[in-house]
Amino acid sequence: MSAFDFDIIQIGYGPVGQTFSALAGRAGCRIAVYERYPSLYGLPRAGHIDHEIMRVFQSLGCAQKIEKDALRSNEYEWRNSAGQTLIEFEWNAEGISGWPSDYLVFQPNIEDALHEVVTATELVSLNLGWEAVAIKQFDDHVELTVRDSSKPEVSRRVTARYLVAADGGSSFARRALDLPWDDLGFSQPWLVVDFREKRPLSLPFENGQICDPSRPMCLFQLGPHHRRFSYMVMPGEEEWAKQPETAWSLVKPWVGPEDVELIRQTTYIFESKLLPNWKVNRVLFIGDSAHVMPPFMGQGMCSGIRDAANLSWKIALVLAGQCSEELLDSYCVERKPHAADLIRLSMEVGRVSCTTDPEEARKRDEALLGGARPPAQLFPGLVSGVVMSEPNAKEAPLIGSLGPQGRINLGERTGRADDLLGAGWHLFCLTDPSLVLSARSRTVLNAIDAKVINIGNNDALDADGYYRSYFKLHGVSAILVRPDFYIYCAAEYPERLNHPIEQLGQALSLIDLAATAGHAAAV
Repeated sequence: MSAFDFDIIQIGYGPVGQTFSALAGRAGCRIAVYERYPSLYGLPRAGHIDHEIMRVFQSLGCAQKIEKDALRSNEYEWRNSAGQTLIEFEWNAEGISGWPSDYLVFQPNIEDALHEVVTATELVSLNLGWEAVAIKQFDDHVELTVRDSSKPEVSRRVTARYLVAADGGSSFARRALDLPWDDLGFSQPWLVVDFREKRPLSLPFENGQICDPSRPMCLFQLGPHHRRFSYMVMPGEEEWAKQPETAWSLVKPWVGPEDVELIRQTTYIFESKLLPNWKVNRVLFIGDSAHVMPPFMGQGMCSGIRDAANLSWKIALVLAGQCSEELLDSYCVERKPHAADLIRLSMEVGRVSCTTDPEEARKRDEALLGGARPPAQLFPGLVSGVVMSEPNAKEAPLIGSLGPQGRINLGERTGRADDLLGAGWHLFCLTDPSLVLSARSRTVLNAIDAKVINIGNNDALDADGYYRSYFKLHGVSAILVRPDFYIYCAAEYPERLNHPIEQLGQALSLIDLAATAGHAAAV
C-alpha cells in the first residue's frame, strides 16, 4: 500500500473534474475529490459539446443519457443588424468519432450524468463542501489542507502522489502556487441571460450571432428546454447590466415572461488566457485553471474534457509503475498548443463577428453578403508529444488527429467499436500485422495491452465498411489509436509499423520493457 492517503488529490468538481476523476478512478487510481460547494452547481455555463466529447462520455457509459437531454445542432448563423444572413456554419455533420458533430446542451444535465458515473466508481472518494486552503509540495508527494465550508474551524490534511487542479478560472491552486497567466489580449464584458421554456418555442432565428455594431449579441438553445441570450456590455453599463429589468428589456423582441422563466443573469468578462506551464512539480492543471477562452467556438469545456482524457491515461500508467514520471511532461507539451490554437480561433471569430466599429461592420457585411468567406480553419490536432515522428506524406496528415470510430461486428454483437473493444490502445489494420512486426514491436504492444483489429482478416468485422473506406481515403494500411482517441501512428505499408511502435516504448518511458513478454490481443 502507498504511504500516502491517495494516489491523486483533485480540487474542483465541474464537468472537467468529474470527467477526470471518473476516468482516473476507472483506470485504477485512488483519487480524492474536494469541492467547496456542498452540491452540484445546478445552473448552465457551457452550452456546446462536439463529437469528440461525446466519445469521451461514451467511454464512461453516460453518452446515451447525455444525448437524450441534448439537442443536435443543425446550423449556426451570423446575421447583421438588418436581419440578413451573413454566413451559415454547418453543424449537422457526422463526426469522425462516431457521433454527430455538434450538440447544444444544458450543462446541469451533463453534470448529473457524470455524477452518477463518479459516485459508482469505487476508487473515487468524493468530498463536497470542503474548500482547499493550502498546498505543500515535497519530493515524492503533495499535501493539501482543506476545511469544511460550513464549519471553517474544521480542517484536515491529505496526501497523495499528485494533485490535479480542476478548480476553474479563479483556481485556488494557481493562486497558491503564484502562477501568472499569459494574457493573449482579448477582454470583453458580456451579459449572459438563461431561461427555462414554459412552453415550446419556435423562433425565426434559433442559434447564432447578431453582428450589430451597436450591441453584438448571441442566442442559442441550451438543449431542448432552455435558451440563452448574450449581449455585449458597453462602457458605463456595468450596473445597468445587473438589473433584472435589463434582461427582460433586451429579450423582449424574442421572448417574454409568458414564454420563459429567468433562471440566471450574470456578467462575464470573455477573456483569453493561458497558463505557461500546466505541470508544476506534482501539481497538474486542467480545464479553466489552465486556459480561458472566449465562447464563440463553444470549445471551453470541450478543451477541459480533452485535458482530462489526455492526462488520465498517462497518470494511470505512471501510478501503476509501468511508465516513469517523465511521461507526464508530455501532457502540457500536447495539450497547451491545442488549447492555444482554439483560443486564437475563438478570438478571431469574436473580433470579426462582434466588432463595434460601424465602418468595419459595414465592410464585413458587404464582403460576406458578396460571397466572401473566412479562410477555412482545420480543427487543431496534436503537433508533438507521444505521436509518431518521421511520417511520410500519406501518413503525416493523420498523425495527432482523431482516430475514427465506426460500427463493428464482434461475436453476436454489433455496435460502436469502442463499446465492443473497450478502452485502451487499438491497432486497426487492413492485413495481418503479425507477419511483419518485430519482436520489440510485439513487446511494446503487449506492454500497453494493445488490441489488434485486423479488418482485412474478417470481412464481417467492419460492419458498414467504414474502416475500409477510411484506409482507402487516406492511402494507409494501419493506424495505432491512443486511449484518448488520437492517432499515434499510421502506416502506408504494414512494414512501416515497426519503427514508430519501437519508438513508442521510449516515448512512453516504459519501465522494464525488456521483461514484458507475450503478444498483443488480437480481435
